Amino acid sequence: MAKNKKSSSNSGGQVAGIGGGFLLLLLLCGAYFLGIDLSSLTGTDTTTPPTSRPSTQNNPPVASQGGGTDWYEVYFTNPTCPPEAERVGGVDERMAEDMLQATTQLDIASFDLDSEPIINALIALEKEGVTVRVVVDNEHTPETTVNRLRRNGISVVVDDRSALMHNKFIIIDGRILWMGSMNFTTNGVYCNNNNLVRFDAAALAQNYTLEFEEMYVDRSFGPRSPENTQTNFTISGVPVESYFSAEGDTSAVVAAEVANAQSEILFMTFSFTQENIGEEMLARAEDGVAIRGVFETTGSETSFSYYPPLLDAGLANLQVRQDGNPRVMHHKVIIIDRQVVIFGSYNFTGSAEDSNDENLLIVHDPEFASYFIEEFETVWGEAKQ
Repeated sequence: MAKNKKSSSNSGGQVAGIGGGFLLLLLLCGAYFLGIDLSSLTGTDTTTPPTSRPSTQNNPPVASQGGGTDWYEVYFTNPTCPPEAERVGGVDERMAEDMLQATTQLDIASFDLDSEPIINALIALEKEGVTVRVVVDNEHTPETTVNRLRRNGISVVVDDRSALMHNKFIIIDGRILWMGSMNFTTNGVYCNNNNLVRFDAAALAQNYTLEFEEMYVDRSFGPRSPENTQTNFTISGVPVESYFSAEGDTSAVVAAEVANAQSEILFMTFSFTQENIGEEMLARAEDGVAIRGVFETTGSETSFSYYPPLLDAGLANLQVRQDGNPRVMHHKVIIIDRQVVIFGSYNFTGSAEDSNDENLLIVHDPEFASYFIEEFETVWGEAKQ
């Protein structure tokens, strides 16, 4: 399948006041140190929801699609951050259109949620008798969103721990899975660099359903969640690995993949403080592996971040940059030897490893990797040199 070009959109953005911008910077810095994700600080419209499924015929979604096959579609946001009134045609519209195809059940685990197309789709499905189940994080999903969903009869479970329910995934009829780095918010869609993948793979979707039910049914989050999900899948001949933290030792799995790199490592990271992953990356660079990486600028120069050690390593084959997006570069991606992609909600931090509730996939396929490589080159080209 040929790659589709990114959709064009208004490149203008709203200008924040000095006080508001300074407060946001302080929040982002604090979030970075703790591995917290505050990339979608927006309000929520509480207008009356539709009583039937909204039509998409007159406003077809124009998402930024990287490419795909019969079992996956890869999407990347185009973060031009236009004014609120012009935020249309994003991948959340494509997601909502897909959600509205559900006939029996839709499950959504969302760290933050204010996207109108997604909220409206949830309400419309509930009114049509589809079972809708929602899990959110208590500190980051607006209370107005939770109340609005509950007023419309939707069951919402809230993770009230101090750690984060940091997942961003949707399961449709136990078959379709949407997952990636993107929060289901207007900022996540239109202002931040993000990835999102739609999988048509029942076994993988059902694995996520098992994890979802640990949160929704058992109220088990993070380290309290049992290790009872499947790890290894083969989908259309492609090996896919599935991990949930804080179950097991996800960082050791990622570090092992990094250690296996033979020629090249590319990465894009919102937050990268995890020692075993960082040290393996430095070791591979010392062995001659070519490494290029882009860090989200906010917090990247602190003593917690691996940006300074990688920048100061003094190796010609190791290059790192800070991102060029004035909002947030929100990817959590490592690409190994142009064949393996590691991605999901999981930041490469101690909080993601030890206390948050996260998900991560490793896909072993050069075609799948090619779409992420193209996105990497875009982000790399826009980064500060």
